[in-house]
Amino acid sequence: MELFPLPEQAERELARALIGEDVDDSVVEAVRASVDGNPLFLEERFSSLLETGALVRDDNEWRLGETLEAEIPEVLERLIRSRVDRLGQHQREAIMAASVLGAEFPLSALSAVTNFNGELQTAVAGLCSARLVTEVRQFPEPAYRFRHALIQEATYRGMLRSERRQLHARAAWSLEAASTDRLEEVAAVLGHHFAMAGEPERAVHHLEVAADRAASVFANDEAIALYRTALGLVAEQPTTDAMAKVGVELRAKLAEVQLHTGRHGEAREALQEALGLVGPLGPFQAARLHTRLGRVEMADHRYESALAAFDGAEDLLGDPAKHDQAAAELWLEIQLDGRAQLHYWRDEPERAAAVLDTARPVVDARGSPLMRQKFYSGLALQRAREQRYRVDEEILANSRKALVAARQGSPEHEVAWTVFILGFLLLWYGDLAEAEEQLRASLAIVDRIGDVVLRARCLCYLNVTALRRHDVEAVRSLAPVAMAAGRDAEYPEYVACAMATKAWLAWRDQRDEDVVPLATAALELWGTTVVRYSWYWLCLWPLIAVRLSAGEIDEAVAASRQLLLPPQQRLPDELESTLLSVGTAWDGGDRQGAADKLAAALHLASDIGYA
Repeated sequence: MELFPLPEQAERELARALIGEDVDDSVVEAVRASVDGNPLFLEERFSSLLETGALVRDDNEWRLGETLEAEIPEVLERLIRSRVDRLGQHQREAIMAASVLGAEFPLSALSAVTNFNGELQTAVAGLCSARLVTEVRQFPEPAYRFRHALIQEATYRGMLRSERRQLHARAAWSLEAASTDRLEEVAAVLGHHFAMAGEPERAVHHLEVAADRAASVFANDEAIALYRTALGLVAEQPTTDAMAKVGVELRAKLAEVQLHTGRHGEAREALQEALGLVGPLGPFQAARLHTRLGRVEMADHRYESALAAFDGAEDLLGDPAKHDQAAAELWLEIQLDGRAQLHYWRDEPERAAAVLDTARPVVDARGSPLMRQKFYSGLALQRAREQRYRVDEEILANSRKALVAARQGSPEHEVAWTVFILGFLLLWYGDLAEAEEQLRASLAIVDRIGDVVLRARCLCYLNVTALRRHDVEAVRSLAPVAMAAGRDAEYPEYVACAMATKAWLAWRDQRDEDVVPLATAALELWGTTVVRYSWYWLCLWPLIAVRLSAGEIDEAVAASRQLLLPPQQRLPDELESTLLSVGTAWDGGDRQGAADKLAAALHLASDIGYA
């Protein structure tokens, strides 16, 4: 009689039968980890967790202890090893070699690490008969899988270290020789085998190739894990200039992925470690690291630290007139992706303009499409900030020039950023249809590449676009998603923006009692941010409306005054003029006149999509 593995649900039912129904799912999952449907393995796993203190019972409740590990229970390990020991010599050698290859292995790979002179298929057939491995396919070549992960692990652990190392070396060299036309595809496997074979330099090389490939397709978590594995091997080697160079480059690449996925603290740590190793590599490499560190600090709103990093990078580069092309590109990155952006975020448009003016001749003479993209995006944003987001045709023209340059070969995340900027500026220009189109196009790229900060920005302004269209249902749907994205990115300004749109939604739903707490919370949260935010009107108009409705004219007028203060966005002339007349009437003692004018301003703001 053949007994098939238990399905997952049956595994969970068996686990609960052993430990009780009223138990947390995490405990159940720990008990069934790696048992692959085998009830004996599950029972022994449960017993092992109890014996090692990894599963404890407190106050009639089960909880996982701090010692939880994926160790094989001793009873199972002895059981599996005894089955392996009873095999014939060829079968025993075959299963030991297979355990080095992993849970699943093709016959060709097993052949490469064994020397059976034509007896291999017979040996594997014996392993299948013994129900230790099972065939998973015949084409394009035979492949097999261990019937249980624990069989593979216990067999592997039962070998001497020297035996493992020899088999890993055979696997590595044979796979490398057989994969010359697809080394990127198998680089992670090669890195693992070379590492276990005690050949760290080749292991690091292949792990870096695998990490670069993962980063290029935005498999970000995989890339980070591979870079860290490679760095772990580097750390185990004697310190040499060659190893220092590899360690610096790996950390720089790791930090780039961490930056784009919002892990600013981890990126900062990686770059600071790299700077500690960079000495023998020269000033250019040090300048490159300082530039990346500045971008990380800026993304984390640590502007003084960012400025210090950019200053350090520029000092290392020296006289711009003597730069070769690589140094010129890095100098432009410092100016455009560094200083100009920093002044934009600090609401210093005049200083941003000065940086852009200094960079323009170098962009025109030596700038790559990427640098032209950064220049025109920076110019569009600087002028928008200078004009307090009264966006005109010239600003849009510069943003479109940036997008043309980006599409000439910039990395995908740069394209996403440039498309976002165009959508963002179109929103304030008033072309809401194209604004939504561009913001959604950017979001589609972002969802693929995993940039959590840009995702928060896209969702934030898609939500605002829906508000300006008076699309209540779209705001109802987008506001919580935008708020969650802001929290994930750790950018409170976008959380506050979503909260402000919820205040608008409460007003539109005639839930006046919710407007004041939501609007107040949004304003307070904006008040804690380093960035000077320009769209308080999102919650001020709803706040003004409910204050007027309640006869709280003085509070309504006080709120209206905030709409006119820098750095708040300049509203259209007619609306701005009406608001100024409110203040004039109030200051002249005409309380009712101020209320009437403010009601007229609220009506006008609603008509033109600001309330």
